[in-house]
Amino acid sequence: MQYTKNDHTFVVCAYKESEYLERSIQSVLKQTVQSKVILSTSTPNEYITGIAQKYQLPVFVNTGRASIADDWNFGYAQADTELITLCHQDDIYLPEYLETALEELNRTEHPLI
Repeated sequence: MQYTKNDHTFVVCAYKESEYLERSIQSVLKQTVQSKVILSTSTPNEYITGIAQKYQLPVFVNTGRASIADDWNFGYAQADTELITLCHQDDIYLPEYLETALEELNRTEHPLI
């Protein structure tokens, strides 16, 4: 199988009003290879909603148990692609991150990540 951008989703996990959230989102939107981007949170608020609207990104709200592990598992479950990058709200990705990841995944017969 050859993976493409259509096989990948960045899930940006947002918590409360992180001052770094927008920079994290910008870093995944500025990838040399574009894939899906969604936001996931258990702390919905106007700040997260406003940033999501600014970048036209869907927001998925975890109304179940809220802990970092539960929030990440919830975000993971919202993606409909085989490949997922869980992004903490203060993670910054170099522009070639996804392009390089796809190249390396496609170069091996049995990728393990």
